[in-house]
Amino acid sequence: MGLRPSVRLAVVAALVLAVVAYALAPVLVAARLRAMARARGAEARWSAFAFHPPGRLAIRGLVLRSLARGDTLLAADSLDVTLRTAPLLLGRARPGRVWLERARIRQPEPRGAAEDTLAPVEGGDEAPRGGPVAVSVRRRADALVRALLAPARTLPELHLRDVDLARGGRPGVTIGALDLVHERAAENVAATGTLHGDQDVPFELLLRWQRDDRLTGRAELAVGAPAGGSPGSLVLDVDGRVTQDRRAREVRIADGTRVRVGELAARIDGLVAAKGPRFRLALEADGLTADAFRRSLPAAVLGPLAGLELHGTFDWRAGFDLDLAKPDSVRFHADVIPHGLSLDPAASRPSLAALAGPFTAEIHLPHDRVVLRELSEANPHFRTLDRISPFLRDAVLTNEDGGFWRHRGFNTEAIGLAAAADLRAGSYKRGAGTITMQLARNLWLGHRRTLARKGQEVALAWLLEHETGLSKERLLEIYLNIIEWGPDVHGADEAARYYFDEDASQVSLPEALFLAIVVPSPTRWRWRLGPDGALRPYARAQMRFIAAKMAAKGWLDPTLVPPADSLRVTLRGPARALFAAPDTAGAVADSLADEPI
Repeated sequence: MGLRPSVRLAVVAALVLAVVAYALAPVLVAARLRAMARARGAEARWSAFAFHPPGRLAIRGLVLRSLARGDTLLAADSLDVTLRTAPLLLGRARPGRVWLERARIRQPEPRGAAEDTLAPVEGGDEAPRGGPVAVSVRRRADALVRALLAPARTLPELHLRDVDLARGGRPGVTIGALDLVHERAAENVAATGTLHGDQDVPFELLLRWQRDDRLTGRAELAVGAPAGGSPGSLVLDVDGRVTQDRRAREVRIADGTRVRVGELAARIDGLVAAKGPRFRLALEADGLTADAFRRSLPAAVLGPLAGLELHGTFDWRAGFDLDLAKPDSVRFHADVIPHGLSLDPAASRPSLAALAGPFTAEIHLPHDRVVLRELSEANPHFRTLDRISPFLRDAVLTNEDGGFWRHRGFNTEAIGLAAAADLRAGSYKRGAGTITMQLARNLWLGHRRTLARKGQEVALAWLLEHETGLSKERLLEIYLNIIEWGPDVHGADEAARYYFDEDASQVSLPEALFLAIVVPSPTRWRWRLGPDGALRPYARAQMRFIAAKMAAKGWLDPTLVPPADSLRVTLRGPARALFAAPDTAGAVADSLADEPI
């Protein structure tokens, strides 16, 4: 029996619509791509744009440029997109598979020079509170939440080959290959590539997210040896549950999810919520031993910790909770629970206990420089703590680690306050490193900013304060005798003589305040002074701020806190030569341009 005329007409109309949709698909998709780019402040261009029925787009020479700055945000040799048929028939372009090859994706740096890192709140633990997080921080957090809440099970298949991700001029990640593939029972991700930093770290990643929300996976990183030897493998396994709740707009890591690094096992749970946004993570590990760490972590990750002999076990508890809507509510905690833990000083290298007596300090400086200083009476500049001006001692303590006498290696409260300040500033403005952590960095670790080095620093600081028997006074004494205060100037007495031609015991209050603001960035000490050698207004404000905090702590008679505009210092030592005559101002300005930051 033949079709009725109305049905035949409907079929013909559908066929015509399908033909028109396919005919218009290249135009529709091209217009959609350009509109999406404009909505994100960019312009999209390409050298070739082709449509291959039934629904494959092939774009060659794709370039996205920022409309505001003209920067190239993306440059790709090849982008192939296979469109889903049903939406295409209705005039909508939805990708079913995306293949991107030989692409460079760059996130531009924010414009404008960073503020001086020595804002009046530097190093303190009574910083003013209040204010929202920076717009740039909120944008990144919102983008991360959107990515985590993207409907993973309905995303297009994704295939990346030779894709570089960078921020500004700094390389970030090279993705050699990444494949997101859907199966009936699970989503699978496989990736290989390289993390770029002080050292390049190749990685491999496999993840499987099942329909019941169980997540299993493994990541392996080839971590190079510090001296350029053969790399070691850092292998991380995960097994637990991760749930996307799109109605509540939350991603949850279920309590009891296990993460294992070699023999080191930990339980984690966490939350990412769009409201705020909020980020929470908690970690617990029990029965940890030094031998398990050595068997599980490459030498490059352990650093000097590999040579320490520890007996006994310990548990570890750590976590943070951050709501960006209330940055001052950030909470961070980290606890070590020892069980018969003890350090064997005779078998350990480096010998932490050797710091109790005279020793030769190898001081590690930025750019892999190392200098030596003898910490004994054989060094005419060595000063015991009682031979250093109390003004200088307390001014440095106030600016660098106001909670030094209270904490036991690291200060979790200060970490939370610093995080809140940095979130409001939108950049790294305030650190939370303690004097004990700085000691570990200066004596053994150096200044490379890597996660492994920060972990080594925290561990060494804890050991120095808990397992060596060293007093707080001795730790501070070593610190004040080795820290950098200028060009090849180390320790309080060398600094007092370089700037003021006097002994460390004779430093006055204004001189101590000046030396305290030099410590965080000693290579830039001249920035605190004008061409004539007079203190700049912001330097006087910093010095006055430190003095007021000293008084608040009971370390200085409040009547001695000077008004900022009354603060003066007179250079009398070798440093004076840089400001000796008016015609040196230009030379000083030129030299400042070459100072490392």
